[in-house]
Amino acid sequence: MFKSDTARSVAAVFCTIVFSATAVVAAVGPAAQPSASTVAATARLTA
Repeated sequence: MFKSDTARSVAAVFCTIVFSATAVVAAVGPAAQPSASTVAATARLTA
């Protein structure tokens, strides 16, 4: 499939970047958006 070591290296770097970005989004995405119950509980505590 690959004809040179450079092509393999570029493909490995590309896959590493894509995998790392996907892992970060999967970890941060759910934590960044609070659910409605969390917002309601916070509003009750501050009111």
